[in-house]
Amino acid sequence: MRVAIVTGASSGIGQSAAIQVAKRGTGVILTYNGNESGALDTVAAIEKDGGTAVALRLDVGRSETFPAFRDSVTAALRHTWQRDTFDHLVNNAGYGQMAMFEDTTEEMFDGLLRVLLKGPYFLTQTLLPLLADGGAIVNVASNSALFAGMEPGYSAYGTMKGGLVVLTRYMAKEFSVRGIRVNSV
Repeated sequence: MRVAIVTGASSGIGQSAAIQVAKRGTGVILTYNGNESGALDTVAAIEKDGGTAVALRLDVGRSETFPAFRDSVTAALRHTWQRDTFDHLVNNAGYGQMAMFEDTTEEMFDGLLRVLLKGPYFLTQTLLPLLADGGAIVNVASNSALFAGMEPGYSAYGTMKGGLVVLTRYMAKEFSVRGIRVNSV
């Protein structure tokens, strides 16, 4: 059985992605930060349809916790699926925060940077040794990084999502030697 990690799967896009991935016969390790009940709802929905899922807590904005998270992933893979690798990573976790350019504080900017760009960068780096050759990574971007999606008040958010799109291109280039596909949606 293939296994996917979906970050931020306690609600919204991540929850839907985790459920849809599981419906295709893939086991899911899903993460949550503050919404444990939402994560448990996601696990229950997956199990109701005959799938297998494990929920692990992860704050994508705290990269110093990533080595411990990798250890938890390793334990879940061995215990639940009797394997040492996973096949797919969906970097979805995030949040939106709106502020006009002149009202954006360094604290707001840094928070978005940690979760939307630095988090996916270093989480992927931390998990890369466990990602099976021939696997795939999906980075969830936003139309706010595109000209057509530009709205006043999203300069910081759009900047981070635009950076994630560029990061996706570099990951695709570098990970291609292992047959790992990388896309942003």
